[in-house]
Amino acid sequence: MKKWSSTFRIWHWLFMLTFLFMSATVIIRETVLDKQAVSAVIIEDLGMSDINISKDDAIDMAKDIRSPLWESHVLVGYLFAGLVVARYMLFATRSGRRNYINCSEKTLHKKGVSATYLGIYGFATLLALSGLGMKFNAKFDLSEELVHTIKEVHEFAFYAMLILVIAHIAGVIIAENSSEKGIVSDMINGGEEK
Repeated sequence: MKKWSSTFRIWHWLFMLTFLFMSATVIIRETVLDKQAVSAVIIEDLGMSDINISKDDAIDMAKDIRSPLWESHVLVGYLFAGLVVARYMLFATRSGRRNYINCSEKTLHKKGVSATYLGIYGFATLLALSGLGMKFNAKFDLSEELVHTIKEVHEFAFYAMLILVIAHIAGVIIAENSSEKGIVSDMINGGEEK
């Protein structure tokens, strides 16, 4: 019998890819496609052709340039939200609850690993809910103040989850190179039940 079911493994890698993609869109949006920086380039380049536009118009153009990136963030966000729901459903499976069985008998390290995973799922839930809240705020007639709060929660959840994901990856690398060889291959091929 496999340690990790194919359903769980597919979920794991899809979850990782969606989080990685959405993280990349945020980083690109905040750096390379920063609306202030892009608008300054637009003003400068158009000025070389003796075309003058206002800063507000240049910012609108910058937003238009990065809009397809953000639309893809939102679309993948729907998949991410679906994967969060799927994770809760996976808790009903043996693979999905494997890290949480007999917790009282686990070492402090293994309890910490389990807590890290639960933190990732908790912040992923906040990310999904706050993302959907921002996307559908007009439909629910949310106040600007509440939308601002939801955005802050979304950003906090993103950075908290990013820290936990980095800790997870670092832990896997350390474990692979010490006492628990085969963690990555087990998440690819399923591993064997011990």
